[in-house]
Amino acid sequence: MLYLVNLAAISLWMAILLRKRTLSLHSVVTAYVIGVGVADFFEGLFNVVLGLYQFPTHLRTDPAFDNELGVVFSDFLILPFVFIIFVHYAARTAHPWRVSIAFAALHVSLEWIYVKLGYLTYVHWSVLYSACFYVGGFRFGAYLAPRISSYRPPIPYRLRLLCFSHMILMWVSAVFALPLLKLYQFKPGLFHNIITDCRVAELVTGDILSVLCALFIPMTPHRLKPAVFAAIAGIGAFIAVFAYSQGWLIYYHWNLFLSVLRYVVPVGLIMLYDRWESAYQVALNGGKCK
Repeated sequence: MLYLVNLAAISLWMAILLRKRTLSLHSVVTAYVIGVGVADFFEGLFNVVLGLYQFPTHLRTDPAFDNELGVVFSDFLILPFVFIIFVHYAARTAHPWRVSIAFAALHVSLEWIYVKLGYLTYVHWSVLYSACFYVGGFRFGAYLAPRISSYRPPIPYRLRLLCFSHMILMWVSAVFALPLLKLYQFKPGLFHNIITDCRVAELVTGDILSVLCALFIPMTPHRLKPAVFAAIAGIGAFIAVFAYSQGWLIYYHWNLFLSVLRYVVPVGLIMLYDRWESAYQVALNGGKCK
């Protein structure tokens, strides 16, 4: 319940700030996808792979399901929404360091409450480690904030495209794969823990496409981009077929056609994002494409 209360409070705070229209939709999307990318990287390493802490949300009785819900709440909702709020304040102050410390202190305090109430369990972790990451993360976020809010200069497009691609591909896997909806499971046998095995395989296969998008799309002429996106989607389809043929992909309420769509549809959304961002950059440059 504490996760739901926190998400509701953060969402309300963010909605109030966004009504002031101090951030463009492009800035909001950029802040969100960077927030997801950074949070998911560290969460995947420290929580899923190393198991240094767990998220008992107390919303389900299955510990693996419960922890995965905590990851979704933290990585894809609460922390990215907080970063959007942070960008709003940090981009408009002459003292971004003070804003960074204030947000870091707030989150260290919230984490302490989570631990005391049993909504966060330390296995090989400490609140001091979290404090270091919060201070460093928000301080770096303060450097990015003016670039996110104004696009003058913007954060390098390859980084934005990489983060967006990761976000859209990982949202699909986080919801449909084991352990949430349990429609399918990756099982390459890299880890003994079936949840870790599935989540890492999803991360690797999804980020192969993310990296390909970030590498090749910015350098591709506009007229050739549909062909490049089609080729990247084709690689995703090949991954799905190959994984299934090797017995690394197990279906529960899923099939090979849906596995192909699991990669092709997100790549299509990445293509739409690329067109949207490209048009915005042209508008910012007075009709000139850089």
